Amino acid sequence: MTMKLRICPKCTDDVKKLRKKLAKLVPDAKFCMGCQSMCKLGRKKQFVIVGKGEVVTAKSTKKVVKKVGKLIKKCG
Repeated sequence: MTMKLRICPKCTDDVKKLRKKLAKLVPDAKFCMGCQSMCKLGRKKQFVIVGKGEVVTAKSTKKVVKKVGKLIKKCG
């Protein structure tokens, strides 16, 4: 089963860098790029929506990737 990761290109500082790091972490992930209607959160932090609605946030791209990795390992 492929993991679905949603990213907002408007709210994310460096979309290419984030997507590249997440692709290394989850090679079979399906990326959905577009507005996620979370602009208020996106102005303050980096975020990725994992699966059907698990929002992972952090102050930097590196930290959000690390948190997504922990979440995926935990969920199996």
